Amino acid sequence: MIRSIFIFSAILGTGIFAIVHFTPSHNSALVATTTTTTIPPPPTTTIPPPPWSPISKGLYSFTSYQTTLSEPGTKLCVEVDGSQSCGPRQLQLGIYYPVLAKNPNVVPYRGINPLPLVLFAPGYLQYYSDYSVLLDSLVNAGYVVIGMNFPLNDPSSVGGPDENDILNNPKDMSSVISWALDENQSPASPLYKLINPNEIVATGQSDGGETALALSYNSCCISDHLAATVIFSSAELSTFPGTYFPAGQDLPLLVIQGTSDPINPQSLSQQIYTSAPPPKYYLSLIGADHLVAYQTSSDYERVVASVTSGFIHAYVLKQSSYLALMTTSGNVAGVSQLTGDP
Repeated sequence: MIRSIFIFSAILGTGIFAIVHFTPSHNSALVATTTTTTIPPPPTTTIPPPPWSPISKGLYSFTSYQTTLSEPGTKLCVEVDGSQSCGPRQLQLGIYYPVLAKNPNVVPYRGINPLPLVLFAPGYLQYYSDYSVLLDSLVNAGYVVIGMNFPLNDPSSVGGPDENDILNNPKDMSSVISWALDENQSPASPLYKLINPNEIVATGQSDGGETALALSYNSCCISDHLAATVIFSSAELSTFPGTYFPAGQDLPLLVIQGTSDPINPQSLSQQIYTSAPPPKYYLSLIGADHLVAYQTSSDYERVVASVTSGFIHAYVLKQSSYLALMTTSGNVAGVSQLTGDP
């Protein structure tokens, strides 16, 4: 009579089951043969590290798109061919954001850590795209970046550019913040859940820096949304009606200035730094002019990008270890010198 005995034993925690099957041999002695089956563990979902994390290198690329923002409730009238033309104030926006590098569908990062938002305002007669080298460096540091062209700021402005319109630019910049926060809540937007509303940084160069400065530190125009400010080769503009650096307005500030700037003398940016309460830093670019550090690939631009991202990491993302990196990146023989009051 042939008999078979099956013994099942489970080894807890390993996912391995041993099946022992006994069959009679020619001499009727029982011979054991063993078959081992491995049960794979259940699949796990890995949340990618945020793009600003040091361990995220190689995981992300970035993409961008353009859109036009019509400011609700506004009216802009300009003279075109001898007659007045009126319409809503409109800003051209360039939006840059990190995406998963190996995904063919250009999927934005959406993890447990939404990202800082960096706003950039260009100088007079400049487009935000003229600063693409710097903006690319900032989005590669792990931030959402929005560049903007103000209605009467760039060479293609309808009716021609008008530098006096700068008095309206802080409100324009504030409208961009509101638009971005709305997009952050819209499932149909590429920016959906990408932005941390408590980590917004205002930046700008020349006239754009004057705009960012007013939005951050002038009582006429202060936005409550900001976490820090970076000013590139700029000044306090006396025609803004309010007061600079009112009591209690102590946003972290980084001021950057070229020593050979023929348009914005060092004394003007030094005045900003002197007037501001701490925490504050001043990055001096030795021999740099008004634009080279922000519009061309150069040692200056690399220093500017490294110190700016280190500043944002330290004061917006609250990663104090980046203070040492700022010092190392900002003090380069023959190129730059960083001073500060943390």
